[in-house]
Amino acid sequence: MHDQLRGIGAVAAESGLPVSALRFYDAAGVLRPAWSDPATGYRWYSRDQVDQARLVARLRQVEMPLAEIAEVVAGRHRPVDALAVLERHQRTLEERFAAAREQLSDARALLADPPATRFEVSAGDLARALAAVRYAVSSDPAWPALTGILLDCSDGGLRLVACDRARLAVASVSVRHLDGPPVRVVAPLAALDALPDGADRGADGPVLSVELRVDRVVLGAPGADPSTAEPVAGEYPDYRALLRASWVREVRIPASDLVSRVVDGLPVGDGTPDDEGTPADDGRPDVVAVLLRDHGVDVVRPSVPGAVTFDRAYLLEALAAIDGDDVTLALDAVRQVLAVACLTRPDDRSLLMPVRRRQDSTNLSARPRSR
Repeated sequence: MHDQLRGIGAVAAESGLPVSALRFYDAAGVLRPAWSDPATGYRWYSRDQVDQARLVARLRQVEMPLAEIAEVVAGRHRPVDALAVLERHQRTLEERFAAAREQLSDARALLADPPATRFEVSAGDLARALAAVRYAVSSDPAWPALTGILLDCSDGGLRLVACDRARLAVASVSVRHLDGPPVRVVAPLAALDALPDGADRGADGPVLSVELRVDRVVLGAPGADPSTAEPVAGEYPDYRALLRASWVREVRIPASDLVSRVVDGLPVGDGTPDDEGTPADDGRPDVVAVLLRDHGVDVVRPSVPGAVTFDRAYLLEALAAIDGDDVTLALDAVRQVLAVACLTRPDDRSLLMPVRRRQDSTNLSARPRSR
């Protein structure tokens, strides 16, 4: 009998179906072998089944569903029925191809003309947000994206973000008539500085029209032609991950009180060695150590347990950027990053990295992350 049958390996070679596929179609009842050895389970196929396997291989190449393949194989002796299944599947493929061609055409159009996100914003609100973050813009040409301000329009609002890898500032702005998908672009600082300052911050103050695209930023000021700028190239750090830090010991304090403590606080450095026997920033006037307590904030020596040291000028700039009488401070339990926020706008905040020993090189983003 074996002289008239072919083993599964031979059928695989002649039909183009892998051995694993032949086993699958056997289990599915689509193409059962003529005989299986009860002792070894080895499958044997007739010549007619080789032709069936070739047919299954062709149908498999055109992604015909298993149920339809079984229908064709079962109706191979009724060509009219089998051909009807083929015609039905061909129509399905043609419809899918037409839909795919339309999607590819849309994709080409989007690449040629990226979608725009448009909205309006109060000139005063934008000026306030710009003032709150501008101090943290980097001037390092090695990180070009950080020399601009990230405009993140998502979640129904606009965020301005600035980062120089040692500090990060975020400010939110309400938008009107938002139309378009979420978008993130880095606007050149000069383009934002050229906008009107929005001195009238009332509800009836100047309104700016904004259009953000991956390839351009368009800003329209009242009574003036819109200005167009090309976004700054490069990747921007994942600032959202930094905002999701494990904040602890949040305290509230008058901004003027904290400024006085930072300016007139205790001299930094008491000569106490750290765990490695090195004096901790002894005698450095450019840094200040702060200790967040339940009742407030103390300016202390770095050797005080729980104290964290920060750049004095950076902390003062962050406090100056806060537009309000009171501020809240919070410390990240993991990185010891200090968050400085306006009490009336808690989502607007500045993050400061702690100052480590001179041999350390800690920053907010050792490498900007992908958008």
